[in-house]
Amino acid sequence: MNKKNWLLLILACTIAFTSFNSCKKDNDEDTTDTGPTEWVRSIVFKNDPRNGAASFTIGNEAYVVGGFVRNEGVVNDGSSFNGSTWTDITDFPGEARQMAVGFSINGKGYVGTGSTGTEDLDDFYSYDPATKVWTAIAPFPGKARYGAVAFTLGNYAYVGLGSTRTDAKFSDFYRYDPATNSWSEIPVPFKYKKAFAFAFVIGDRAYVGGGYANSSTLPEDFYAFDGTNWTPLADLNRNDDTYTYDARKYNASAFVIGNAGYVVSGRGTGSGITATVWKYEPASDSWTDKHQSLPADAREKAVGFALNGKGYITTGLNGAFIFDNTWEFTQVR
Repeated sequence: MNKKNWLLLILACTIAFTSFNSCKKDNDEDTTDTGPTEWVRSIVFKNDPRNGAASFTIGNEAYVVGGFVRNEGVVNDGSSFNGSTWTDITDFPGEARQMAVGFSINGKGYVGTGSTGTEDLDDFYSYDPATKVWTAIAPFPGKARYGAVAFTLGNYAYVGLGSTRTDAKFSDFYRYDPATNSWSEIPVPFKYKKAFAFAFVIGDRAYVGGGYANSSTLPEDFYAFDGTNWTPLADLNRNDDTYTYDARKYNASAFVIGNAGYVVSGRGTGSGITATVWKYEPASDSWTDKHQSLPADAREKAVGFALNGKGYITTGLNGAFIFDNTWEFTQVR
């Protein structure tokens, strides 16, 4: 073989080797999270590791109440968090519980429903951070339950869905009016009875989706609620000419930053607990999962909330692990 042919052969091999390495690098990048860091470890939760706690936010302070603690069972202690410090609050006065719901209206927090482990509950209490006093309010009028969802719109709160110890699920919703300390049932268009769903509020609309409906197939329906009407939105499991994704989850945590809702970790359509972050944008009625996944300790039954434009997730469990660590999320992607 002459010198010219040898040179051509070496050049061809070099190009092929470079192309192979380039393709391999692209494939590696497809499966590795190499984007900007969005999650950083925050101040560890002050009290015992737990899962199934309730939470609410008043101003720039989040409150975490109750839950299940290993070797102790359900508890009734609580803590508040301002982004830099955890502080004990007055113990919850009702029966200790897990998987209760929380919400806040007009400077007061509320916690109710849930499970003792042997009994489903329907009682409710309000917390005044100014006096640090809990007060019993009118009980939830629906059947006692745990794993419900709650949110606030204007001067009203809404509580619905959930499960019982007998595995019954619910599709009902009730409005609470703190001015009259009264509840009233509201109509709903849901296709499923379900528990462990997620809910968040953006502007003057609440969004409700996800959950578990006693089936290996997770519910795909997703709704917006303006205080009067429920509007069906694009399914969480979507495959059309515009979008392809599957954002179905249950036992996940949620918070809102700006005009977007974020659903973090929890269980998805696979068999295990996920670390993914799904972002919902009302303007396009669509979901994306381009944000950094929770970098450690993927979990379910955790608490999620937002403070000062940042999202937080704390407590929760994954198999044998029950968590007290806290992670802070800042959107940079």
